[in-house]
Amino acid sequence: MSVSPSLTSLRAFATVGQCLSFTEGANRLGVTQSAVSRQIRQLESVLDIALFRRIGNSVELTEIGAVLHERLSGAFDQIEDAVLEARATVPRQKLTILAPPTFASLWLSHRLVSFRHRFPDLDLSLHFSRDDNVRFDCEIRFGDEPHPRQSSTRLMVEQHIAVCAPDLWADPVRLRKSCLLYVLDRAYRLPTWDNWLASTQHDLSDLPENAMEFATLNMVTQAAINGAGLAVIDRNMIESELASGALVQIDPVVVSGPYGYWLDISSERQAHSRVVHFARWLQKAVGDGGRSGVASEIG
Repeated sequence: MSVSPSLTSLRAFATVGQCLSFTEGANRLGVTQSAVSRQIRQLESVLDIALFRRIGNSVELTEIGAVLHERLSGAFDQIEDAVLEARATVPRQKLTILAPPTFASLWLSHRLVSFRHRFPDLDLSLHFSRDDNVRFDCEIRFGDEPHPRQSSTRLMVEQHIAVCAPDLWADPVRLRKSCLLYVLDRAYRLPTWDNWLASTQHDLSDLPENAMEFATLNMVTQAAINGAGLAVIDRNMIESELASGALVQIDPVVVSGPYGYWLDISSERQAHSRVVHFARWLQKAVGDGGRSGVASEIG
């Protein structure tokens, strides 16, 4: 019984035959050059014919290779057309997520372009508050422990640092006249400054005596960027501002936890492909940030 060539080796041959370069073919296929070379050798061995002539650092198709390449190119074009037609018949899916406004606006929004590129056929509906008329596929939750009755994956732990605008930190006179910026929770200041000050060896005389209070962390972040004062902010939420230099860290002290962000998925939603795709993408996005590890806890 004759052995049929693998589809992988045929695809490798068709790609290399189109660009006449093993290196470029490997780049187009997203594999190594050695992997492409191995597939071509396997195909030539199965067919017992030479498909390429190696001339120095370049290659060209043999006569038989040129005939096979022409037929295969048309076949792969038909396969691609068939896949596109099949996708066109599938209704678009919508992923509905509940997330805290801070996480959504300061962290998730910066990465949604990546999500759109990865899943162009998946619509995203992002909500900040619960609604009895909406069935959520998953929830990103702020807390300090896993959900007892759902699959809970800890995405990140808060990493509080003290920051301000670079020009403010460089001007001691102006700094003394500015403010410490606070986030309010039900009319009370969150203890982020108290916790940070308890951990630092910084000379407190350098810090302003005045204070300003805001309803959201997003408002505090914008005020800090605009030079209104100093703020203690979760480093995960201001990665882009730190990278661009819009904010600078004024002290190496980092106060971790105990709170962080969790991805909760109910048992009936865990098998849905759109939820699986989002969960994997989200955990990879967190891991790519290099700020904190990802640990799973199943309730």
